[in-house]
Amino acid sequence: MSLFELRKIRMVYDGRVVLDLPELKIEPGLAYSLQGPNGAGKSTLLDILSFLNAPHEGEVRFDGAPVAWKESYLRPLRRKVALVEQHPVMFSRSVRENVGYGLAIRGMDQAERRRRVNEALDLVGLAHLAEAYAPRLSGGETQRVAIARALANRPRVLLLDEPTASVDTQNRVIIEQVVAELRDQGETTIVLCTHNRSQAWALCPHVIFLEEGRLVPRSRGNSYAGILSFEEGQGWCRIAEGFRVPASGCEPGRVRIGIDPEGVRLERADGPGLNCGPLVKVRLEGDTVSLSVNLGRPLDVHMRLKEFRATGLGVGDLVRAEIHPAAVDCYPGQ
Repeated sequence: MSLFELRKIRMVYDGRVVLDLPELKIEPGLAYSLQGPNGAGKSTLLDILSFLNAPHEGEVRFDGAPVAWKESYLRPLRRKVALVEQHPVMFSRSVRENVGYGLAIRGMDQAERRRRVNEALDLVGLAHLAEAYAPRLSGGETQRVAIARALANRPRVLLLDEPTASVDTQNRVIIEQVVAELRDQGETTIVLCTHNRSQAWALCPHVIFLEEGRLVPRSRGNSYAGILSFEEGQGWCRIAEGFRVPASGCEPGRVRIGIDPEGVRLERADGPGLNCGPLVKVRLEGDTVSLSVNLGRPLDVHMRLKEFRATGLGVGDLVRAEIHPAAVDCYPGQ
């Protein structure tokens, strides 16, 4: 049974359709990345999933039961879902009191509340700041406290709205580690809203991609015809000699493959090998670098400028392309 089932959902503001979803299912225990450009409807969808806003049209089911959009019904549901916003607000209290606030208002006894708070602070690496005054924390520390505050309540669903967009590298890495640990445990359903598609590929293999309020296939910069075959249960598509990618969802034979440019990582290669070839193009586009690798067919890659600089690569270098399976789409036929 799906955890969430959304059917014929529409949200309309000032005559403009901001969300139009014929059907969307979210399965328990899986990690989803919610992607799309600004204004695509991502925040509107998060508001529905957190039971903060009712859709103007359509039905939402949670755990198989239709959601009744009245306060008495919604209150217990909201305790099962935690939404961590991009700019969380801290109460004028200690970190410990902030993390335990939800438990306190639910009447949990002090010993159990303290145990859960300590557990949540340990998870986000902030036990040493338990008695600090929360409003004086850095932006990254504030985000980690907000995540701990959500997790202390043991939610079934964790919704994260751009949790690393405004934090430094150290805090971003810690937040990503927390999300990865929760994903691997498989006990909490995660929906991570992010513009960082490299982060999305690494953390959340299931993708919800919105454009103009509608579900769309992920945009692709690389499209190829290839031959799909299976080895020990794993599908592989051969695109060119020495260029093949993991693929699923199609029968063996001729297929069409799409590879997201942001789902590819590059590293220096010591010599010829699978998915190895020369770096033939590097172009700066704002804080993003567009690259092209010749693998017998050109493979376009997008990287953040900081990430590219760390590789030390340049035009003419021999590189190996590591292609994340979640970045690959497979379609039947040519």
